[in-house]
Amino acid sequence: MSARFSPATLLLSLTLLLAAGCAPEEQAQVANPNRLIPKPCWFETENNWPTTQCYMMEVPENHAKPAGRKIQFPVVRFFATITDPDKEPLLHLGAGGPGASMGLEPENASDWLWVNYAGMSIEDGRDLIVIDPRGTGMATPKLACDEFVKDADLAFTRNLSTDEESRVFTYSMERCYSRLSEIADLAQYNSAAVARDVEALRQALGVPKLNLYGVSYASRYALTFARDFPDSVRAMVLNSAVFPNIIYTQQLPQDVIAAYQRGIDYCGKNAECNKRYPDLKRRLEALVQQLDESPLTVDTSNIHPGKQYPFVLSGQRLLRVLFQALYNENFYKELPAIIEELEAEQAELLKPSIASFMGLVLDPNFGDAAGISHFCYEEAPFVDFELARQSAATSGILGGSVRSDIDMLQIQCRIWAIPSAPLMESRAIKTEIPALVMHGALDPVLSADDANTARKKLPNHQWLLFPQLAHDVISASDCAEQAAASFLDAPDQSVVETAASCRSDELARQAELEQKIAEMEAERAREESQPATKEGDQSAKTDSGVLPAEKEQTESEPLRHQSPTGSRYSEAH
Repeated sequence: MSARFSPATLLLSLTLLLAAGCAPEEQAQVANPNRLIPKPCWFETENNWPTTQCYMMEVPENHAKPAGRKIQFPVVRFFATITDPDKEPLLHLGAGGPGASMGLEPENASDWLWVNYAGMSIEDGRDLIVIDPRGTGMATPKLACDEFVKDADLAFTRNLSTDEESRVFTYSMERCYSRLSEIADLAQYNSAAVARDVEALRQALGVPKLNLYGVSYASRYALTFARDFPDSVRAMVLNSAVFPNIIYTQQLPQDVIAAYQRGIDYCGKNAECNKRYPDLKRRLEALVQQLDESPLTVDTSNIHPGKQYPFVLSGQRLLRVLFQALYNENFYKELPAIIEELEAEQAELLKPSIASFMGLVLDPNFGDAAGISHFCYEEAPFVDFELARQSAATSGILGGSVRSDIDMLQIQCRIWAIPSAPLMESRAIKTEIPALVMHGALDPVLSADDANTARKKLPNHQWLLFPQLAHDVISASDCAEQAAASFLDAPDQSVVETAASCRSDELARQAELEQKIAEMEAERAREESQPATKEGDQSAKTDSGVLPAEKEQTESEPLRHQSPTGSRYSEAH
């Protein structure tokens, strides 16, 4: 049903006609369109969870039309173990993307929703509040392109050229827009609208000020909220931050090539690795060409439960899978062996990365239509697409997928056809609010050099760069979380020196652990080479490169959850 003839619109018409006769209470309801609605939590909690309260926050879809159509987004509040009345809550602004789900769905919710952030919230006297922004995850409407999911599920089992794949997904987006534009005004899903939602939530909670936590694209929400509602913010933690004044799509070809190069250099800078796996860039380029000419079908069991999924691995799809995998710093050590195995037309080592890539592509809770609205409103108007295409044309073999991405991004905005953001949305935000900016030097999608430049526009900030981490540093390092906790306790006190010392110790423990693992593997190899092994030796082979705090994690049950980030399909953020 279109908004023009919806029941809500008819009710609004009657309300306007009878406004003169409304009781004061009814007039107040019309004047305040925002409601925080308590709900029984829709997911199960364990005995060791903090006290948890769930809500749906109702706001106008278009804040300029408060009596118009309403939308809702989920709010979950985890109460501090011992509440300190002087400590304002920490608001987690979602998983980024834009469009990524926070994982609040009944089938996805687990203790990682609060465990990752407990040290800077519930264990330190302040409540933790988590949301899915409008249009994503548990929000209603959920602006997910089911058409894309269905088409991609089939497309990645077929040997399609880049042009054929682009045509399939263009058709997906046309059908998605046609369906969702009937139930939502897609022009209302952007960072400025999310900021107004957050202010409405703050008022409904009765909280004077909020501490903000933003990871990846959600950091742009934090910056926008601080710009538009400065009196409502106490401090901000920006993890792998997106800055409005960096036009990421404009430099997408350079950033993508640089990400692959960092992956290759990670081995090249180690003498032993470089000797074992020489000339990786040339070999990767040759693989891309070889797989484009003769794709490899990789049967993967972790995409659809109980079924083998025949993923057709072309060269361009290999680049997409590798790029997504580079979000995790632990993958860098695996890349050389993956390249070598693929040269032998085997892909066992790549299967987890394929499963992770397809998990994002097929995620039914990813609000990709909301993500497209963000992009087409607040970034695309400031992109010179022709210049970006020219840059992509000279990006070589490893830039092949970027060329189609740039075309697809522009096509999506032509389909969406929403108004452009004002120039303000492309300018640096120079708020005086204290900010802790944390970034990984290996981040593939948000250049650390760009972040280092952009953060200098913030007059009251601290900067922490983690040279051996990639995207979402808090999910990878306990030291990052401890630094954030210390900063929130005293934003005017420097945390840089303490964080550097902590990280140095953390890396030393990691190196010691890796050495022990190498010795165990060498011992195991020696024993296996003997006719008989020592009875009772139960030592297990362990993947190298896992941080000390992560040693107990398995693939199925991660100890620390890394926020899903990035575009569902392309290398764009």
